[in-house]
Amino acid sequence: MKRCLFLLLFPFALSAQNNDLVQRIDAFQGDLSETFKVKTLNLGGESLGALENETPEYRTDFKLEGLERKLDNLERNVKYDVFIHVFQFGGIDDLNWAMKRWLPDFLDGSAIRPGRDTRTVPHVDPSIVVIDGTTITVMTHPCAQFNVTDYRDWRTKLLTYFGSPTAVIIEVAGCEGPLMWSKNPPDPRDRTWK
Repeated sequence: MKRCLFLLLFPFALSAQNNDLVQRIDAFQGDLSETFKVKTLNLGGESLGALENETPEYRTDFKLEGLERKLDNLERNVKYDVFIHVFQFGGIDDLNWAMKRWLPDFLDGSAIRPGRDTRTVPHVDPSIVVIDGTTITVMTHPCAQFNVTDYRDWRTKLLTYFGSPTAVIIEVAGCEGPLMWSKNPPDPRDRTWK
Protein backbone atom coordinates (compact mmCIF):
# COMPACT_ATOMS: atom_id res chain seq x y z
CA MET A 1 0.00 0.00 0.00
CA LYS A 2 2.82 2.43 0.88
CA ARG A 3 4.53 1.72 -2.46
CA CYS A 4 1.31 2.50 -4.37
CA LEU A 5 0.89 5.75 -2.46
CA PHE A 6 4.52 6.68 -3.19
CA LEU A 7 4.09 5.98 -6.91
CA LEU A 8 0.99 8.15 -6.97
CA LEU A 9 2.71 11.03 -5.16
CA PHE A 10 6.07 10.74 -6.96
CA PRO A 11 5.13 13.05 -9.90
CA PHE A 12 3.98 15.68 -7.41
CA ALA A 13 7.26 15.41 -5.50
CA LEU A 14 9.23 15.91 -8.74
CA SER A 15 7.01 18.84 -9.67
CA ALA A 16 7.63 20.47 -6.28
CA GLN A 17 11.36 19.84 -6.67
CA ASN A 18 11.35 21.42 -10.13
CA ASN A 19 9.29 24.39 -8.89
CA ASP A 20 11.81 25.05 -6.11
CA LEU A 21 14.67 24.94 -8.62
CA VAL A 22 12.84 27.24 -11.05
CA GLN A 23 12.28 29.73 -8.20
CA ARG A 24 15.99 29.65 -7.32
CA ILE A 25 16.93 30.21 -10.99
CA ASP A 26 14.48 33.14 -11.22
CA ALA A 27 15.89 34.65 -8.01
CA PHE A 28 19.46 34.20 -9.31
CA GLN A 29 18.61 35.92 -12.60
CA GLY A 30 16.70 38.67 -10.77
CA ASP A 31 19.66 39.34 -8.47
CA LEU A 32 21.86 39.95 -11.53
CA SER A 33 19.31 41.85 -13.64
CA GLU A 34 20.91 45.27 -13.05
CA THR A 35 24.19 44.22 -14.66
CA PHE A 36 23.27 41.29 -16.94
CA LYS A 37 20.51 40.37 -19.36
CA VAL A 38 19.40 36.76 -19.79
CA LYS A 39 19.63 35.11 -23.21
CA THR A 40 18.34 31.64 -24.01
CA LEU A 41 19.02 31.34 -27.76
CA ASN A 42 22.31 30.87 -29.64
CA LEU A 43 24.22 30.36 -26.43
CA GLY A 44 27.60 28.96 -27.45
CA GLY A 45 30.09 28.58 -24.62
CA GLU A 46 32.12 25.64 -23.33
CA SER A 47 31.33 22.07 -24.36
CA LEU A 48 29.95 20.20 -21.35
CA GLY A 49 31.20 16.82 -22.52
CA ALA A 50 29.10 13.74 -21.68
CA LEU A 51 26.75 15.76 -19.46
CA GLU A 52 25.13 17.17 -22.62
CA ASN A 53 23.99 13.63 -23.53
CA GLU A 54 22.17 13.00 -20.24
CA THR A 55 18.38 13.07 -19.93
CA PRO A 56 17.63 14.81 -16.62
CA GLU A 57 14.13 15.42 -15.29
CA TYR A 58 14.70 19.17 -15.79
CA ARG A 59 17.33 21.17 -17.67
CA THR A 60 17.81 24.81 -18.49
CA ASP A 61 20.64 26.67 -20.23
CA PHE A 62 21.07 30.41 -20.41
CA LYS A 63 23.69 33.08 -20.98
CA LEU A 64 24.10 36.15 -18.82
CA GLU A 65 25.37 38.96 -21.06
CA GLY A 66 26.76 42.11 -19.47
CA LEU A 67 24.78 45.28 -20.10
CA GLU A 68 27.94 47.40 -20.23
CA ARG A 69 31.17 46.80 -22.08
CA LYS A 70 34.45 46.27 -20.23
CA LEU A 71 38.04 45.63 -21.22
CA ASP A 72 38.92 41.95 -21.18
CA ASN A 73 42.40 40.43 -20.69
CA LEU A 74 43.17 40.98 -24.39
CA GLU A 75 42.38 44.71 -24.13
CA ARG A 76 39.15 44.35 -26.14
CA ASN A 77 36.03 46.25 -25.18
CA VAL A 78 33.43 43.45 -24.83
CA LYS A 79 30.23 42.56 -23.04
CA TYR A 80 31.05 39.89 -20.50
CA ASP A 81 29.37 36.50 -20.99
CA VAL A 82 28.61 33.92 -18.33
CA PHE A 83 27.06 30.59 -19.35
CA ILE A 84 24.86 28.71 -16.85
CA HIS A 85 23.58 25.16 -17.23
CA VAL A 86 21.31 23.57 -14.62
CA PHE A 87 20.45 19.86 -14.59
CA GLN A 88 18.08 18.21 -12.12
CA PHE A 89 17.87 14.44 -11.99
CA GLY A 90 15.00 12.28 -10.73
CA GLY A 91 17.02 10.80 -7.87
CA ILE A 92 20.46 10.46 -6.38
CA ASP A 93 21.10 7.23 -8.31
CA ASP A 94 20.41 9.03 -11.61
CA LEU A 95 22.80 11.83 -10.61
CA ASN A 96 25.49 9.31 -9.61
CA TRP A 97 25.23 7.53 -12.98
CA ALA A 98 25.43 10.87 -14.79
CA MET A 99 28.55 11.80 -12.80
CA LYS A 100 30.08 8.39 -13.53
CA ARG A 101 29.70 9.03 -17.27
CA TRP A 102 30.61 12.73 -17.08
CA LEU A 103 33.96 12.68 -15.26
CA PRO A 104 35.81 10.68 -17.98
CA ASP A 105 34.35 13.09 -20.58
CA PHE A 106 34.25 16.32 -18.56
CA LEU A 107 34.29 19.90 -19.87
CA ASP A 108 35.68 20.10 -23.40
CA GLY A 109 36.40 16.36 -23.35
CA SER A 110 38.93 16.43 -20.49
CA ALA A 111 39.01 13.44 -18.15
CA ILE A 112 39.09 14.07 -14.41
CA ARG A 113 39.03 11.76 -11.39
CA PRO A 114 36.72 12.08 -8.38
CA GLY A 115 38.31 14.04 -5.55
CA ARG A 116 41.64 14.52 -7.35
CA ASP A 117 42.90 18.03 -8.07
CA THR A 118 44.94 18.63 -11.25
CA ARG A 119 47.22 21.44 -12.30
CA THR A 120 45.88 21.67 -15.83
CA VAL A 121 42.80 20.70 -17.81
CA PRO A 122 43.58 21.43 -21.48
CA HIS A 123 41.26 23.80 -23.35
CA VAL A 124 38.87 24.26 -20.40
CA ASP A 125 37.60 27.76 -19.62
CA PRO A 126 37.22 29.03 -16.05
CA SER A 127 34.31 27.09 -14.57
CA ILE A 128 32.43 26.36 -11.37
CA VAL A 129 30.38 23.19 -10.89
CA VAL A 130 27.98 22.90 -7.94
CA ILE A 131 26.62 19.40 -7.26
CA ASP A 132 23.92 19.47 -4.60
CA GLY A 133 21.32 16.79 -3.95
CA THR A 134 20.01 15.81 -7.38
CA THR A 135 21.13 19.02 -9.13
CA ILE A 136 24.26 19.88 -11.12
CA THR A 137 24.84 23.56 -11.90
CA VAL A 138 27.67 24.48 -14.27
CA MET A 139 28.96 28.02 -14.81
CA THR A 140 31.60 28.80 -17.46
CA HIS A 141 32.91 31.98 -19.03
CA PRO A 142 35.51 32.79 -21.70
CA CYS A 143 39.14 32.61 -20.67
CA ALA A 144 39.83 36.15 -21.90
CA GLN A 145 37.33 37.47 -19.34
CA PHE A 146 38.82 35.72 -16.29
CA ASN A 147 39.32 37.90 -13.23
CA VAL A 148 40.03 36.37 -9.79
CA THR A 149 37.77 38.79 -7.88
CA ASP A 150 34.82 38.29 -10.25
CA TYR A 151 35.40 34.53 -10.19
CA ARG A 152 35.14 34.48 -6.39
CA ASP A 153 31.93 36.53 -6.56
CA TRP A 154 30.43 34.02 -9.03
CA ARG A 155 31.36 31.15 -6.70
CA THR A 156 29.59 32.88 -3.81
CA LYS A 157 26.47 33.58 -5.91
CA LEU A 158 26.28 30.00 -7.19
CA LEU A 159 26.62 28.60 -3.68
CA THR A 160 23.94 30.99 -2.41
CA TYR A 161 21.35 29.99 -5.01
CA PHE A 162 22.31 26.43 -5.98
CA GLY A 163 24.32 25.04 -3.07
CA SER A 164 24.03 23.94 0.53
CA PRO A 165 26.53 23.00 3.24
CA THR A 166 26.74 19.49 1.73
CA ALA A 167 27.28 20.63 -1.88
CA VAL A 168 30.31 19.38 -3.82
CA ILE A 169 32.19 22.13 -5.68
CA ILE A 170 34.54 21.60 -8.63
CA GLU A 171 36.44 24.70 -9.78
CA VAL A 172 38.59 25.37 -12.80
CA ALA A 173 40.14 28.49 -11.31
CA GLY A 174 41.77 29.96 -14.39
CA CYS A 175 42.41 29.30 -18.04
CA GLU A 176 43.07 25.55 -18.42
CA GLY A 177 43.28 25.06 -14.66
CA PRO A 178 44.06 24.35 -11.98
CA LEU A 179 41.06 22.09 -11.31
CA MET A 180 40.19 21.80 -7.62
CA TRP A 181 37.54 19.88 -5.70
CA SER A 182 37.19 22.85 -3.38
CA LYS A 183 34.24 21.84 -1.18
CA ASN A 184 33.18 18.40 0.10
CA PRO A 185 35.35 16.43 -2.36
CA PRO A 186 34.46 12.76 -2.71
CA ASP A 187 36.90 10.19 -1.38
CA PRO A 188 39.06 9.13 -4.38
CA ARG A 189 38.63 5.50 -3.22
CA ASP A 190 34.81 5.75 -3.34
CA ARG A 191 33.53 3.82 -6.36
CA THR A 192 30.23 5.78 -6.68
CA TRP A 193 31.46 8.07 -9.47
CA LYS A 194 34.07 5.72 -10.98
